[in-house]
Amino acid sequence: MLPIIPVPAANAAIFKEGKILLTQRASNIREGGKWCLPGGHVEQGETWLEAMTREVREEVGLEVRKSALLGVYSDPLLTVTPVPYYGNQLGQFVAIVFLVTEFEGNVVPNHEVEQFGWFSEGNIPSPMLRSHPIRVSDAFQYKGVPFVR
Repeated sequence: MLPIIPVPAANAAIFKEGKILLTQRASNIREGGKWCLPGGHVEQGETWLEAMTREVREEVGLEVRKSALLGVYSDPLLTVTPVPYYGNQLGQFVAIVFLVTEFEGNVVPNHEVEQFGWFSEGNIPSPMLRSHPIRVSDAFQYKGVPFVR
């Protein structure tokens, strides 16, 4: 078995009128064509909150004004990459998901986003990144207590 290294990541669950914002990954990035929550890697020197805010700004052009911790996601069955991620190692994503409760702006996707949409709980698109369906479900079920999965 290949060694596994942790990969810190942050995602945002952003709602408008009861629908969640999801993005479809551009074909030129890892797992292109799959749907997911906006987000990405935590860069050196960043907190998870800073990373989420930056990724939302970069990917969809929104300015996060207020957020709350929605959950921590590290289940190896869902977060370990199926193929080597860094050279000859697998990556295990350790993701913090924030519920964005206030934001400004209109969605303007960048080059990493093929398309975006606002989706109701019963109308989630597929295919999704395999670790994101539980995050999306949790976002709809969130009652103020963070999930740890």
